[in-house]
Amino acid sequence: MNREILSDVLRCWNLEPRAELPEVPLAGSPERSLFRTVVEDSTGRRLVLDRLHPSVLARKREIASSLDYLARQGLAGVHPYLRAADGDFIVKAAGGFWQISPFVDGAELIRPGYTREAWRGEALARFLVDLEAASRGIPFGRPGRPFSVAGFIREFVARIARHDPEWAEAVGPAYRCLEAGFFAVHDRLPAGFCHGDPHALNVIWGDRDIRGVIDWEFSGHKPQGYDAALVVGCIGMEDPSSLAGPFVQSFLDGLRASRCLDAGSLAVLPEFVLALRFAWLSDWLRKKDWDMVEMETDYIRLLLDGRDRLRRAWAL
Repeated sequence: MNREILSDVLRCWNLEPRAELPEVPLAGSPERSLFRTVVEDSTGRRLVLDRLHPSVLARKREIASSLDYLARQGLAGVHPYLRAADGDFIVKAAGGFWQISPFVDGAELIRPGYTREAWRGEALARFLVDLEAASRGIPFGRPGRPFSVAGFIREFVARIARHDPEWAEAVGPAYRCLEAGFFAVHDRLPAGFCHGDPHALNVIWGDRDIRGVIDWEFSGHKPQGYDAALVVGCIGMEDPSSLAGPFVQSFLDGLRASRCLDAGSLAVLPEFVLALRFAWLSDWLRKKDWDMVEMETDYIRLLLDGRDRLRRAWAL
């Protein structure tokens, strides 16, 4: 990055750059911004600098406001964006729009071995329990209009039936199963503020704790159980045998002990895990990643056929 541009941008936060550190690896999806890099300011503090597309500015401000709210409620693991000198979370400088957040260093996550580590499940359950408490009353993320998983799946399946009929046929049995029972229950589940994508790769791990949780792009009000179902589904995608393994079992035990999920949400957890894989399938189709599309449809079939086994394994 050009030194003059870097200086112009950081000046909006009353910061002076010492160095850009492009060699420092960044956790999270690179799709979230046009450009991102780690910079070190004159005090030695490391920061993540993101250049944003103009079309996402409103959503990025909402996310930044949500994280600021959660941090002020004392939620550990949240590292909010820095406010610029004018008080905004986003600045316009050097021909672009920019955000800055603290850089959080973490320990390497060894895949797929982490799926068999109970302490990670316990830690992630604690984070979701704390998130539920800290987010009560949060005004961001459409509290009056929670996201409908059922509505999304209906629209998605109708669309692929027109444009990708072979894949619509492949997931047809799973869709019919959800339509026959889960959708009606889903619409009655209590809603709350969710991270939206809290799988293990969106966690910055310490040696035995959570140092940070990133990628809040899908945060907002959703049915209770959304985050739990997403975590479990992603663990199983890494290693299907881990669906009944130490990470998942300790994770669910932690949520149960805290009563973070009501009985109705727990009762349909296998179906909720299945339902959220349709969102992943949608993403693979959008990217035309045919290997992942095939893998996802196989996983959807596995989850469909294994619902009763999972219900027994999870003591539901």
